[in-house]
Amino acid sequence: MNRIFISYRSADGTKDASRLADDLGDAFGAGQVFLDRHDLRGGGSWREAIDNAIGKRPVVLLLITPAFFGARHDDGHLRIEDADDPVRGEILSAIATGATLMPLRVDGTPMPTADSLPEPLRTVTDWHALALRTDDWSALDLPRIVADIERLGVPRSAEQRVASTAGKRRLILSSGIALAAVAGAGVLLRSAYPPVDPPASAPAAPTTLDGDWLLVSADGQRTPAHLRQRGDAVELRSEPVRIDSRPEWATYIASLATDGTQLSHVRYTARGERFGDELDMALMLISGDGSFEVAGGNLHVRMSADARTLEGKVSLNTGDEEVVRLERTR
Repeated sequence: MNRIFISYRSADGTKDASRLADDLGDAFGAGQVFLDRHDLRGGGSWREAIDNAIGKRPVVLLLITPAFFGARHDDGHLRIEDADDPVRGEILSAIATGATLMPLRVDGTPMPTADSLPEPLRTVTDWHALALRTDDWSALDLPRIVADIERLGVPRSAEQRVASTAGKRRLILSSGIALAAVAGAGVLLRSAYPPVDPPASAPAAPTTLDGDWLLVSADGQRTPAHLRQRGDAVELRSEPVRIDSRPEWATYIASLATDGTQLSHVRYTARGERFGDELDMALMLISGDGSFEVAGGNLHVRMSADARTLEGKVSLNTGDEEVVRLERTR
């Protein structure tokens, strides 16, 4: 049963789509991955395939290349505006069936603005886009994509689970970022905190996580952050954390500077869902100005009885895990 679907524009996306299908097939099993060039049969359709997988929470990967939304006819008319455009049809099928969309920006291709797209497709811009770069494909971007797909409920193949247990890929180390660098930025804590019991006179627990919080590090650094809850959906965004004076970040910052990229601050962002007193969120460490991604992983925390403390762990794409704690300030 296909649960991962790859949508691409053949004008400039065929090579990357084929490579991605092969890599995801290795990670999740070839039977989980649908690529029209490989899998579309006479009488079949994207809509039928996604409909058949809808109960399994299918994930549709959109390979955002320059031609994906920008391909034009000879007269200058955008192909994506045609009612019979195959890319348009694939996206509309995914939206109609309630699939999860995951845009992948190939080699820095920017996401379109909502008002530049036909109205039925504008919700594409609501989904968080990940990078997929030729130079960083295996070391950085593919592990991050695989981790997010797995978080969305698609299980890895048995062979991959065995390999993962034997030895995780070292995403951050391969990029010159030591795990200590992430921990030093103020979110990942190396020692567990004692249980927090609410005082007898504690006020009634808030019904929402909306508000201001602090990310508290083991060395005492307290980083302001904001949580936003709408229904069961939850988002987190921290204030910038200065890291350019920290020795553990020096190697990575220097490696970026070789191509003119400057990094002085980072932010922590996360998006996911609340399940009762637990939160499960995809975590992303981004540059302070939000222009590029530094590292990724998963944040899973449990809420205290008074809803003023969140404690749990961060699981990085390296396979490493660290304790994390957030404290409500208001």
